[in-house]
Amino acid sequence: MMLSDEIIFWSTLGVALAAFFSVKDYAESLTVRIISKIRLMGRTKKLSHTGGTVVSEKDEDGGIGLKSGGMVFGTNTIFNYIAEKNRGLIEEMQKLLQQAGMRQQNALEEFMKSKFRTCIALFFILLLLWFGSDDTEIPLAAVIPGAIVLSVVIGHKLTNMNLQMAAKKRRTAVENGVPDLVDLLVICTESGLDLNRSIRKIAKELATSNPVLSDELSLTAIELEMIPDHRQVFENLDNRTECMEIKAISKTLSQSIEYGSSLAVSLRDLAVESRQKRMLNAEAKAAQAPTLLTLPMMFCIMPCLFIVMLGPVIVQMIKSFNN
Repeated sequence: MMLSDEIIFWSTLGVALAAFFSVKDYAESLTVRIISKIRLMGRTKKLSHTGGTVVSEKDEDGGIGLKSGGMVFGTNTIFNYIAEKNRGLIEEMQKLLQQAGMRQQNALEEFMKSKFRTCIALFFILLLLWFGSDDTEIPLAAVIPGAIVLSVVIGHKLTNMNLQMAAKKRRTAVENGVPDLVDLLVICTESGLDLNRSIRKIAKELATSNPVLSDELSLTAIELEMIPDHRQVFENLDNRTECMEIKAISKTLSQSIEYGSSLAVSLRDLAVESRQKRMLNAEAKAAQAPTLLTLPMMFCIMPCLFIVMLGPVIVQMIKSFNN
């Protein structure tokens, strides 16, 4: 690639960025008008199909998108339009954000911005790789669409994988604290505390040893005061943690509250089961250790042993042949 081509590329990129920032406000207002016309045409078409019945915005899409009462991304027109057309994607991202512990008001918008930033960065990286290669025969007109598709797909997958790893790390921390949670619940219920005060006390005790579980329990205690249906509170806890042990505890607490059964006895059984499960997991990991150590022994330990054991013999043989 000649130096003049690189100068043309960077100058074109600078002009494009300057033009983008100069017409940004006009483009946003134009986008709002276009989307409004598309939505108006869609509602008019639906109105003709329903025989003159007025279709409310709430019934149309459940308050997601550009509607006055339920905008997901505030005043961001592009993100709201995406939310309007992809409800499943937005619900999936909201669930991932909850499981990763990101509950800020603008968490979903910031996550979408990170997706766009990742896609744009990958697009420019692919372009730079193409301009940096001297042997390429692919024209720029074919590279740009491919780079756009690859950057969008890879950027979307990478950001989701990052959030899934954060959610998995948080779920592991919750699973590690379940046996202590059950033991403390048994102690609190046998001492005469009600469920809400017990959860608050346990959350305060676990704040140092397991802050993730403490955060979830604090939120559960707040929901117990605000939501009259206890089943909904424990279902929210299950959705946030995605932990089988937490689901078992939630079902036990719900059944005890509904049927008035002994909570301490049920929790004691859960405590025994959780301790046994932790021991079984430790034994399973110990049984997998020889298999996992096979490759490190073959490629790291065995060559060193061969060098130490056969090195002197090889040196003596070389000396003997030289003599």
